[in-house]
Amino acid sequence: MERQSLAKPAQEDWFHWARVVLDRLTTCVHVYSHPPHEDVFMAERERLDKNAKTLSLLRRIHTLTDEAETPTGSLKEVADHDERVIAGLSVLLRETLSRLPSLSSDMQFLLKSPWFDRCNGRLASELFRGPMGNEPEGIGSGYPEHGRLPEALETLLEREDTGDYRQPRAALHRHGQDGSFDPADGPLRSDDDIHRRWTDKNSQYLRSAGRVD
Repeated sequence: MERQSLAKPAQEDWFHWARVVLDRLTTCVHVYSHPPHEDVFMAERERLDKNAKTLSLLRRIHTLTDEAETPTGSLKEVADHDERVIAGLSVLLRETLSRLPSLSSDMQFLLKSPWFDRCNGRLASELFRGPMGNEPEGIGSGYPEHGRLPEALETLLEREDTGDYRQPRAALHRHGQDGSFDPADGPLRSDDDIHRRWTDKNSQYLRSAGRVD
């Protein structure tokens, strides 16, 4: 029996989950840098090493999704660019997925909070259960079998591995048959504003993160 063709995740899907990962990793870096509870002890060398590795991953994902690198010449150039970025994100989100169990364990310890229910404060609740209780965006236990962000990332990567084709990003449908761009069409990427707001909010923090006063 012939297998039905399946779609790979769209560019918009990759950038959405990359942004979610950036937000959650930013919280982890903040907690490693400034543990909120004085009565919780983690050896400083261990904490700084984990913080540096998390910050490195965060910065690599942010650099890869930087909208300034998007080409503006033709549909083919944009499609080729998207494939290169997605290939890079695939590697980095796999790395994220492999690190989420240890990150969740450390955050539960440093925040003195369970991951599954009755989180200890708003920061812990957003980290483990997602902003406004949007559970697919919370890191949960860090294991895909417990759902939340790990399961979402695992599903994203499985769809990439098993899919046969990719729909072009939605913004490309506005352009002409010759593959040219019309500046009057507005921004290329549908998540431009979201990405820009994230960068504006976190750029200073990214430069200073990792320091322990």
